[in-house]
Amino acid sequence: MALFLALITIFFWGISFVATKVVVKEIPPITLATFRFLISLVVLKIVVQASSKKPKLSKEERKNAILAGFWGITMYFIFENMGVKFTTPSQASLLISSVPIFTIIIQDIQRKRTSSLKLYLLSFLSLTGVALIVFSRGLIFNYSMVGDAFILIAAFSWGMYTLYVDKLEKADNIVSTLAMTKWGFIFLIPFSTIEYLIVKPHLSYVFRPDILLWFLFLGVLCSGLGYVTWNHGIKTLGSRTTNNLLYLIPVVSVAADSLMLKNSPPFIVYIGGALIMFGVIRGEKLARREDLTVSD
Repeated sequence: MALFLALITIFFWGISFVATKVVVKEIPPITLATFRFLISLVVLKIVVQASSKKPKLSKEERKNAILAGFWGITMYFIFENMGVKFTTPSQASLLISSVPIFTIIIQDIQRKRTSSLKLYLLSFLSLTGVALIVFSRGLIFNYSMVGDAFILIAAFSWGMYTLYVDKLEKADNIVSTLAMTKWGFIFLIPFSTIEYLIVKPHLSYVFRPDILLWFLFLGVLCSGLGYVTWNHGIKTLGSRTTNNLLYLIPVVSVAADSLMLKNSPPFIVYIGGALIMFGVIRGEKLARREDLTVSD
């Protein structure tokens, strides 16, 4: 069941890149993230209130939930939304699939150990794929490169998020997700306030039927319920196994981007994506074997 729920989440997240691309044309990126997680917070509050059990987080769990919210919601969605504004949903999703590389590096630093040379070579292969995507339109500077850079910062942020979610494995899933969402939303407020003062957006666009539907899709399915199912997957299947499923996001995103927005990435982007996925998939299998060896 955990695997099935994680796959459903991946499907929603794949489409979310297209939804974000549509919405950021009318609503600024950080404002979008703030509204999205306001909706998510309301949904999670309702879920928790409807639950018969209302366990509390310990002081240490609360600290990890705050840090997970900062990295996995505030930082991740600031940079993902800004990235999607400048690049295509297809490229963004392919670059996000490099998350496991950052997860491996962050975990190695945190555990104060090094993985095998083969694992690092596979990571380098994936990073070569990243470079092909970033420079797919040539070496001349363009706004797509800015978007790609933002997406890579988002990928690093998700790796940091996973580090703290790992430490919440004994906490109640829904309660810890609510805490992460609450703090992620709180940390977004000052950033969105600054953005609002600079950009002065017309927030009336939020109530346009198509924009409102995408907001509900992002807030309810991708964030509110999506984080619950994803965190359940991390706790049940393990962070590396669950993060390995992220390589399926580009498959959904590229298809949705092509069908809904009529975007067709250049051939070199597919080559780059293939290198990323090969390095990530092979690297994940090798990393799991190394973890078992260390534990033995």
